[in-house]
Amino acid sequence: MSTVKEELTRLIQGQPEDSSREEIVRELAFHVMVERGLADSDAKRTISNDEMAHRIRSWQQ
Repeated sequence: MSTVKEELTRLIQGQPEDSSREEIVRELAFHVMVERGLADSDAKRTISNDEMAHRIRSWQQ
């Protein structure tokens, strides 16, 4: 099992050499968001597309 630091180091090292600081930070943030979403899905903390559409419509009123 790898540590968070090792995981993030691998992500950074996988980026092109000419990546900007902003591109690397954006990639790290994307990785964290995906991991969080997968954890939510595993824990059944999701809603259907229909429910989300209903919520969005209620915000627009």
